[in-house]
Amino acid sequence: MRKFLRSLYWSDYAKKHQVEIMYFGHASDALMMTSERMDIQDGIVSVKQVLERLRQRGTRWAYVLDANEVICAINGKAASPSAKFAAGDEIGIFSRMPACAV
Repeated sequence: MRKFLRSLYWSDYAKKHQVEIMYFGHASDALMMTSERMDIQDGIVSVKQVLERLRQRGTRWAYVLDANEVICAINGKAASPSAKFAAGDEIGIFSRMPACAV
């Protein structure tokens, strides 16, 4: 039953060309977010492109999501910055940066 509900949830994101972004650890604390939806209709297809788009939000985002300090996952599996994803996928973002105010 749980698998069925999850498939419905993900198919909704796929239809809307969105991904679910989940923030963990220091990233969640510093950005004061645990998750959000992102529209990927703008040609965004890699983890690197998602991180670049998030860093454009401001100084705190750029600091917390520094390329050398971020670990990402796609659907629970470790992913490199060049890893591709599809609509409906879940992107996990972990940051090794201490959660300090910038």
